[in-house]
Amino acid sequence: MRRTTPFLTVLAAALVLAAPAANAWGPRTQTAIVTTAAKLVSKAGNAPISKMDEHILAGVALPLSEITARHPEFATDPVSVIEQEMALLSAARRGRVDVYFAHRLGILGKMICAVTAPLAGAEVTWRNMYYADADNAIAGLRLKEFPRKEVDPKSYFVRLQGEMTLNSELIEKQYKDGVGFKDVAATTFPADASRSVAAVADVWWTVLTSRTVPGGVSEAQLQEYVLAAQDYLIQRGNLQELEAAVAAHRQLTPFTADMDARVGDMLLAAGYEDRAIAAYETVLAAAPDRKDVAKKVADYYVGKGNGLLQDGRLEDARDAFAAAAKANPLHPEAEAKRLEAEAQITARDGRQAAHRDALSRADELRAMAEQEAARSYYAEAISFLQQAEAAYQEVTDEFPSEAQQRTRGLRDVRDLLNQWKQSLKGSAPTYSGRGFTEDLNSAVQAGMKGLEQEALAEMADKAHAAEIERLTKEMQPQLAIP
Repeated sequence: MRRTTPFLTVLAAALVLAAPAANAWGPRTQTAIVTTAAKLVSKAGNAPISKMDEHILAGVALPLSEITARHPEFATDPVSVIEQEMALLSAARRGRVDVYFAHRLGILGKMICAVTAPLAGAEVTWRNMYYADADNAIAGLRLKEFPRKEVDPKSYFVRLQGEMTLNSELIEKQYKDGVGFKDVAATTFPADASRSVAAVADVWWTVLTSRTVPGGVSEAQLQEYVLAAQDYLIQRGNLQELEAAVAAHRQLTPFTADMDARVGDMLLAAGYEDRAIAAYETVLAAAPDRKDVAKKVADYYVGKGNGLLQDGRLEDARDAFAAAAKANPLHPEAEAKRLEAEAQITARDGRQAAHRDALSRADELRAMAEQEAARSYYAEAISFLQQAEAAYQEVTDEFPSEAQQRTRGLRDVRDLLNQWKQSLKGSAPTYSGRGFTEDLNSAVQAGMKGLEQEALAEMADKAHAAEIERLTKEMQPQLAIP
């Protein structure tokens, strides 16, 4: 009977290993265990992983249910999953120990916590009460340090489970009896937690130092690791680290066109559109027949072109639509949109040319007005200025440079109009007196051929009214020029 006892103990441990608790150790205890393990491994000088606590703890915080979803066999054979993860991380270590590697160490630490916690086979009520009490007791607990050693996971964890389950039945019974986290639970907790620390540290140590980690790693597993690393870095917005990691990842495993396409999808989903398109274009360079990728590129450029079109950036929009048509010549919108942008560019250039022509005409008319004013022919000068003003007013606000020229031109023209109207008013007595009508007609015939008919009629009417007023009141005539 005594000969069968060790076998039964090992068998019981194996059964416990096959069913890790859904919440093995509480979150505070898990954090304390892996943080302490990171310090122990870093102290040995092989890898400063304690500087990557943030990423290790992000891995520990991953729900056990998500780990089980990624590794369904973890529910029935957790040690095999741990062994596979050790082999994968040992192979990935060839690239570099980066933040994602630290994140995966954290996940591995979470798995180890699940299989090394006491009461794994106890009723869920008592187990959860024990883990909650342990969480409250972990603060300030001094955890024992053990020398590091390489491990063979299968034999290592079976031995550990044998140790961890020695007092589990008694602890569970004391919880049922209302004793709670006292007596056996309290006295064994430091040793149990320290044993979990040692397990995490030993496994990490083996991953970081051993060249003979059990288990093989396929190219497909390395590719999935690299893609998961890319996704992790992209989701965290750590683009600097991403760029550094890409070079190492390409040394770890060759990137296939499908991998580049998946990275492009990750980048696009995270809003890094330019980087995503660069990844897609790498795919198309290697695999021009990837219509799914060509469609994504074309759709992106069409969307970008539409936005640029709304912003009035016509040349950029045209180039975006051209890029879309190049990526996917059969795209239903790309070529039509490119032609639309071209038509808008042509129409805009035509409007700009018309504005520049109007400015040129306005400048010429103003120069002619200044020539007439220099000879004191203010009526003719005013007429030319009014035409210049009309030409300036043909220019809209669409083109900033031309609009500025228009604004300056209108200001100068209107200043001159006010000046020359005063000058014209001062010269009005020349055309006053009893013979005003005859004098005015003579002046018109002599040299005022350029004065507009409307301006002449207005001047004559006002001068005539002034003459009537003079004759009526026998006062000095007053010339009223607007």
